[in-house]
Parts: sequence; C-alpha cells; structure tokens
Amino acid sequence: MKAIRANETPTIIFILNLQAEFMNIQYKSTLFAAFCLCLAVHSAHAQKELEGDNVTVVKDFDARLLDANKVNVNPSLPPVDTSTKVQNYVVPPHPSSLKYDSPKLRPIGMKSGAKEEAYNGYVKLGGGVPNSLLGEGGYYFGKAEKFDGKIFLKHHRISADKAIENQKFQGTEGLLNTNIYLQNNLAVEGKIGYIYDRVQFYGYDHDTFSFSDDATRQDFKTFEIGGRVYNRERTETDLNFSVAPKFYLLNDYFSNKETGFELGLSATKWFAEKHALRITIRPDFTSFTDTVNQKLNNIYLQPSFTLHTDFLQFKIGGNFVNNRDEFSVFPDAELTLRVWGDGIQVFAGATGDLRKNTYRSISRYNPFIQIRETQLLNTRFDNYYGGVKGNLGFIEYNGQLGYSKGSNLALYQTRFETDLTGQTLTRFHVLYDTVKIFNIQGTAKIKPIKDLVLTATYSQNVYDLETRGTSEDEEAAWGLPEIEGNFGAIYTLLEGKAALKANFYMADRIAHRDENGVFGKGEALYDLSVGGSYFFTKNVGAFLDINNMLNNKRERWYRYPTLGLNFMAGITARF
Repeated sequence: MKAIRANETPTIIFILNLQAEFMNIQYKSTLFAAFCLCLAVHSAHAQKELEGDNVTVVKDFDARLLDANKVNVNPSLPPVDTSTKVQNYVVPPHPSSLKYDSPKLRPIGMKSGAKEEAYNGYVKLGGGVPNSLLGEGGYYFGKAEKFDGKIFLKHHRISADKAIENQKFQGTEGLLNTNIYLQNNLAVEGKIGYIYDRVQFYGYDHDTFSFSDDATRQDFKTFEIGGRVYNRERTETDLNFSVAPKFYLLNDYFSNKETGFELGLSATKWFAEKHALRITIRPDFTSFTDTVNQKLNNIYLQPSFTLHTDFLQFKIGGNFVNNRDEFSVFPDAELTLRVWGDGIQVFAGATGDLRKNTYRSISRYNPFIQIRETQLLNTRFDNYYGGVKGNLGFIEYNGQLGYSKGSNLALYQTRFETDLTGQTLTRFHVLYDTVKIFNIQGTAKIKPIKDLVLTATYSQNVYDLETRGTSEDEEAAWGLPEIEGNFGAIYTLLEGKAALKANFYMADRIAHRDENGVFGKGEALYDLSVGGSYFFTKNVGAFLDINNMLNNKRERWYRYPTLGLNFMAGITARF
C-alpha cells in the first residue's frame, strides 16, 4: 500500500464521495451528510495525533452507502382546455386548369387464360343418302374502328323421290351485312339478302296418282334490303337511338307477289346508368297481290320504363297499335324478383300484340299453303305468364305457365284440289278462329362436366276453341302441335379437335280432316339423330351426321311424310 501525506486525506475522501455520487445521483443528500461527517473526523484526528509529514495506512478504506427508499414520481398531463374559440379561415379562390389522362385499369398479378384462336371464315361441303348436297360458307372482314361486315352463302338440296315421288326440296340463300363507323359517334349498317326455296307438293296417294315435277312445283323468292343509323356508344346524355328501315319483295311460282316496308324508330334514355326509358315507333306496311290486291298496314307505338335494383327489375309500358284507324291497346309489363341472386328469380308479366298474318309468315310456317282466296288478317294476342328462372353455374333454366287468347288465330286446314284427269293433290288453306291457349314450357342448359353440354326444351299447349253454336265452329286447332320437345347433348374432346352430338326431337299428332271430311290425327314424331366432327389439322376437318335413326315418317302435314333415315358426311375448313 503506498503511503500518502496526511494533508492529502481530504482529497481522497472527496474523490470517493464523487464516485459514489456518480453511481446513484438519487442519494445525493445522504452522501453529502456522510461526506461532511468524515471530513470532520479526519481533520480532528490529524491535528492531534499525527506528527510529521508521513502517515501509514494500515487498512483499506471501505466506503458503503446506506439503504435508501426509492421515490416514485408519476407524471401527469396538464388539464384539458375545453373552452370554445371561434376560428376564422379565409381561403382565396384559385381555379385549377390541370389536364390529365384518365387512369387505365389493368389487372395486377393475374395470369391470363389461354386465348382461343379466332377464325374469320369457314367452308362446309358435304353429300349424303338419299341424294343430297350441302355447301355452306361465311367470312368476316373488317378494319378496327372503321368498318366490319360478314358474308354468308348456303345451298342445300335433297331428293328422296325414288322412294316417294316428288319428295324433294332445295334452298339457296345469301346475306351481306356491313357496319361503317363514322365520326361523332355515328354508325351506319347495311344489309342485303336473297332466299330461294323450292318445294314440291308431294302430298297425294302415290299408289293411285302420279304428278310431274312442274305440276307440283312451288318456288319462293325473297329479296330483302335494310339499313340502320345508330350511335355506336351511349351519348354524353345517356341516350341511344336508332333509325332502321327494311324492305322485302316476295314472289312465288304462281306469280303471287307481296311487298313489305317497315321503319323502326327507337330511342332509349338511361337514368343512373341502369334505369331505361324506351320509345319505339314502328310503321309496318304490307301489300299482297294475287287475283286481287290486299293491304295490311299497322303502326305501333311502344313506350316503356324499366327500373333496375339489386333485388328486382320492373318494366311498365304499353303497346298501342293502329290498324285502319282503329286503336288496340295492350299492356307491356313484367316484374322479376331476385330471390337468391341470379340463381333463383321469379317473374310474372302481361303483354299483348297485333301480329300480322302475311303471305311471308304463313308460307314459312307451312310451305304447302294455297294462298288463293286467303284473307290476310291481324291476330290479336293477349298474353299473361309467370314462372321461375335462374343460373346456378352448372345449370341455366327457365320454366313458366301462361295463358293467351288469340283472336283471329291462323289455323291450317287441308284443301284437296282435283285436276282435269281426276287426280287429287293435297294443299292447305288458312282459317281464322278465336282460341284460348294454356301453355306450360321450360328450357334448361346443363354442364355436368367440363366439356359436356346438355340442352332441353319442352312445350305443351291446351287449346280451347271458341264455341258460337254455328257451322263456323272449328273442332280443333288445325295444324298446330300440342306437345313438342327437343333434347340435345354436345361433348367436346381432344382439346377441341373433336365433338360428338346427339339430339332427340318429339312432337304429338296433328289434327286435320281427310279427303272425306273426317276428323283425324297423324302419328307422333320420335326423331333420334347423332353426329360428330374431327379436325385432322388446325384448319381442315370432317363431319358425319346420321338423322332420324328410328326411321320415323310422321306426317307433320297430312299426306306429307317426313324424310326417313338419312345421313350426310363431308369436310370443313376454317381460316
């Protein structure tokens, strides 16, 4: 231990005291008292007992701090100022003229699915048994934001007159449709088409009579031209409009002629981008000439308003039709309630219309018609319906019940014509009667697995003819089916290179009168057909269709049996 001088002792004690004070500043007052006491003791001892300048330290100095109580200090916030003060802000106006592009929405982090390759054109060529030929093709063309269009051609003929004399037909049709997109959000559409159908009146007793080709021939030649001026996109005022004129000319083999002109004027105003106010004005003029001239002119005014919400859609409107200065008023209303999103929706409605019976509409429904001495009339329809529909993902469905009353409903009754040689040929003519119709119908589209699609439609009508107690009362709804059903399936395989299909069609017996005026019904129809297609390469493939495998020869029209078992095969190309 190193010796120190006596007068250095206070200095040592002071240093130690500073070290202790540095160790815990909270005990400052206690250390200060201890320091003063030690200083007094050492000073007194050095003055009385030590002599000289040297001192010997025989024991290490051991400084200890006394225990002390810790003082906890809890912080506190100052009292809240709850006084109310009025603040006045003056912001000078500063109009901004910044211009910026609209934001572009893009998916982020989403992987795009496989894009199916698009083809602009296709060609289909085939032949079959009995003697048949099919040629069909179409092509789409266009330039973005400038114009687009499509062209379509088809020819199909079939002849089974080796089994049944004169059982043959052929049809040819062509269509050119184009849209030209102008400035100021305007667009112009043009359409021109031609249809040529040839049928034969083969409805006679083939065991007794025989007719030449020319004696049973009927041709329908229809030329149609139309156009439309419309806005491409909804205007700034949420308005859509369209002006659409149409004209057709129909001639047949017996020099009967019909012309029709229709002008469609329509406008739709949208509110809140989902409620629609629509107005349509449609003059529809028809002129028919055989031995006399007939005119059937209607003018339609059809306003409506449709309200859309998350759980319902409600349409309210009317259909006002003028014919020969007489007005007919019909409702146009429908209510749809979303019971469970898109999955279950219930609906009910009331509609009505004045439908024209023209030579064109009549001959399309029954090509074996004899139009001579037939008066063209309007049929008044009053229709009330209700049902349920929806889309559950794997199935889309629609089922409904309905009641209709058709005043001057067109019925198709047999007419037997005998030539100079005594041979009788069966044709049809139109009768009109008032009929009440109770209807049940349903449609469904099912996807049980990824590449299989099943479809089904079914309709059943119960006809109640008006009874007046006169000879003009009709016994049945001549020529109109009561039950019809169509069920189909399409299965795609080999990554879209091949497809298989099947179809079953059924219909009940049709009421008619035979040559002796006796009421009767034909046989029911059960028609099963299958087919398939396969692409050998990216662009070239083949197809096979086998139709009416049950060889059912039901007479849709009396004395006109349908074609029995037949098939067609050929090639297809896409480009």
